[in-house]
Amino acid sequence: MPNPIKLSIIIVNYNVKDFLSQCLVSIKQSNVNFNYEIIVVDNNSSDGSAEFIEKFFPEVKIVRMFENKGFGCANNVGFSHSQGDYLLLLNPDTILQENTLQVMIDFMERNPEVGIAGCKVLNSNGSLQLACRRGFPTPWVAFTKLFGLQALFPKSKLFGRYNLTYLEPDQIAYVDAISGSFMFVRREVYSALQGFDTDFFMYGEDIDFCYRAQKLGWKIAYVPTTSIIHYKGQSTRRSTIDETYFFFKSMEIFARKHFSDSRWFAGFIRFGILVRQFISKLLKFRTEILFIITDLLFANLSLGLASWIRFGSVFSFPDYAYPTVFLALSFVVFFSMIAVGEYFEFEHSVWRASFGLLVSFFVLSSLTYFFKEYAFSRGVLLLTIGFALIFFNATRIVYNLRNKIKGSLAPRRIAFLGDNDITLAIINELEKNQNSNAQVVGLISTEQGNLGNSIPVIGNYKELPVAIKSNQITEIIVTDPNISRIDLLKVLQKTYPTNVRLYYAQVYEDYVASEIIRELTNANPVGDRYNLTRFRQRFFKRVFDLALLLWFFTIGFPFLFLFFDKGKRKIVNFLKILVGEMTFVGLDKEYREFYDKEPLVTISEAHRGAFLTPRTKEKLNQFYIKEYSSLLDLEILFKYRKGKNGKSSA
Repeated sequence: MPNPIKLSIIIVNYNVKDFLSQCLVSIKQSNVNFNYEIIVVDNNSSDGSAEFIEKFFPEVKIVRMFENKGFGCANNVGFSHSQGDYLLLLNPDTILQENTLQVMIDFMERNPEVGIAGCKVLNSNGSLQLACRRGFPTPWVAFTKLFGLQALFPKSKLFGRYNLTYLEPDQIAYVDAISGSFMFVRREVYSALQGFDTDFFMYGEDIDFCYRAQKLGWKIAYVPTTSIIHYKGQSTRRSTIDETYFFFKSMEIFARKHFSDSRWFAGFIRFGILVRQFISKLLKFRTEILFIITDLLFANLSLGLASWIRFGSVFSFPDYAYPTVFLALSFVVFFSMIAVGEYFEFEHSVWRASFGLLVSFFVLSSLTYFFKEYAFSRGVLLLTIGFALIFFNATRIVYNLRNKIKGSLAPRRIAFLGDNDITLAIINELEKNQNSNAQVVGLISTEQGNLGNSIPVIGNYKELPVAIKSNQITEIIVTDPNISRIDLLKVLQKTYPTNVRLYYAQVYEDYVASEIIRELTNANPVGDRYNLTRFRQRFFKRVFDLALLLWFFTIGFPFLFLFFDKGKRKIVNFLKILVGEMTFVGLDKEYREFYDKEPLVTISEAHRGAFLTPRTKEKLNQFYIKEYSSLLDLEILFKYRKGKNGKSSA
């Protein structure tokens, strides 16, 4: 009997139910002449994804994972539940064209030598996502990628082999590998390869999969006759996963697995990973690092200026005072600013800088009582803080004013494709955000009408490019469910140089609209306002762990036996706390995307004398994330101790 299921679509989801809903709707709206099934493997999401799918998409088969073991492992589990002759491994943050599934099936049927195929993958602004076609990271290709030669010479066949940037985007071609975000695979190929290699947590498993398929004689094809939109990196944005680390770590695993005879190559890859990680972190914190360098230079300049005013010389202290006074000043100012939240929290205010300098003044004044040989002049210290106050606040005023002007000069101009309640709901939410530079320009109509005159019609869908250009549109939100994604993507690619970004909010607006509004208004996720996500609180938590560890293994040693069960007193646990792999107090497993260190004691364990429902556990963990402090950690440890004695810990 012929297989009634032609295609099994396997989607691995992690905390992106808003994007997943759009993806599933785009699949349901596909024009196909065959039967397919959809299998969603939920990788232990904490956003209610599994319940959401069960409620709104009952036809979808949901497979729950109770631990996030990575992309490859989850796909293998999905495969074990599948029946189709073909498999589509699809990311949840994707939108398919109506013809995508049919085009890919037809291509695979016409080309039996092809074992794996991928389509053109676009970013939300219509640009090509380079990862949709790639070369294998051989020693030379890895070198050109790691050290940026591909970026410098993208059209060169010598340097552009990793992302095949020298190929035309619309050229059908056999390639080394395609992206795991959209991977069409014959069932016999997946079975022969025994699925993905689970040594790859994320990234690299798709390249390894294609490499092994080629060794079995199968072709890998890039098919740009249809395309999808991929909102790249949504799952990693909602977790503590270090995307850069796993990307280059996967390259190291690939090299070790397939080029094990080349030790120098493996060493070179490790060195490249360290360099790229360092550069990536520098770029991420470049503004913060610039503030730190500028502040410390101004602080020391202020000391020299104060010395000159008070004593007539920049270097007026005894010779033994240098460079100690500069280092001490820098050290105290730096940690005072961290303590008040001025560094590494991406917000810089006059109030916090002033408070940080006040803290610095009291700390430095106190130090002179203990180091009398450095108590040169209280007047110089007061002048130093005064000048630093002027310099620090001047830089922050200029910085914030520049950002405000920059935001007002470059507004995000939004147009809607759709005349319905979803459009009105999003407009109402956007209008509530007074600090946003998002401007609703109007409606690009698909029918007659204009939302009861509450929003002007600025053009017609048939003349979309004209409407985009004449109204300087930068963002389009699609709320009309009847809009053809094929036609819309074609228009978007034509207008790509204008960098128009596309958003879909055609259904389930309560989940989708919040993410769109957050993106358009540059609003931080709610979690970013929680204490445990702040740098200073994480810093203090680490200090608390080390201080408590020192106390337990010195004068507080007897309390180890009073506070912790035998299973928790293992020396390996305390060694992990010492090196930062564990923490004394932390979150339950399903909430660790906010703070991923394994805890010795969870907040739920501190209440083990009481019956805890899943909802109660959720509230406890949310309270810990929001209200975290070192005193809270101490209170939880004492509650845990009371629970040991059999007393109520509720």
